[in-house]
Amino acid sequence: MRKAVLAGLGAAALLGGCAEFGGPLGSGSPSPQEQRLQAIEARLEELARKVENLTLAAQSQSLMRLEAEMRDLHGTVERLRYDLETGEKRSRELYQDLDRRLARLEQEGGARLSMDPRIAAPPPVPPAQEEEATYTAVFDRLRAHQYDDSIAGFRDLLTRWPQGRYAANAWYWLGESYYAKKDFDAALDSFRTVRAQFPASPKAPDALFKIGLCLAEKKQGDEARASWQQLVAEHPDSSAAGLARERLKQPKAP
Repeated sequence: MRKAVLAGLGAAALLGGCAEFGGPLGSGSPSPQEQRLQAIEARLEELARKVENLTLAAQSQSLMRLEAEMRDLHGTVERLRYDLETGEKRSRELYQDLDRRLARLEQEGGARLSMDPRIAAPPPVPPAQEEEATYTAVFDRLRAHQYDDSIAGFRDLLTRWPQGRYAANAWYWLGESYYAKKDFDAALDSFRTVRAQFPASPKAPDALFKIGLCLAEKKQGDEARASWQQLVAEHPDSSAAGLARERLKQPKAP
């Protein structure tokens, strides 16, 4: 029971690692979205402190409730960061597309072409925007605990955009989906792919911590501790390193 509670605690703390969409755009007074994001992150820090202060004898029901609340807050943070980063880009693309369509109407004759079905058809979705929409939809399946669907979705995304903007995050959340299903071998492969192919990704420290958890679940305690020691050495200021230090304080399993 003690081991299961600790594993759940580590998963909950890291599941909210977000997709690292980037910080708020612009400068000056915070926008309503930025203020909401700051409030949510403050609440998230408070929850993280509560989780850290829970003793190993805490009831599993309390841990599960905190984990669920943290997952929801992290999901909201990820959506807000996504909206803040992509809002300006989408607006620019919309105006550019509108300019192109107006120019085409002026050149070919608006009255005649207004009846042309080619003009009425919506423009194709830009590939980058399609990748973003796909990633967000699949991440929502993971948040809803639809692990089989999230596994299939992340694999499809990686097939279509193997080096895309969200490839590193997709590999990480694919590993989380497998971990939730207790398929520790598949999870280990996914987390190791993040380390091997995307070493500069913000998800790399989290992936290294989860590698340790997978190894611990596979009864490879020495290898797990080596992963956490490597994490502390390579990323000492990361939140994942803080979790690794807590793990390293625990006595070795007999």
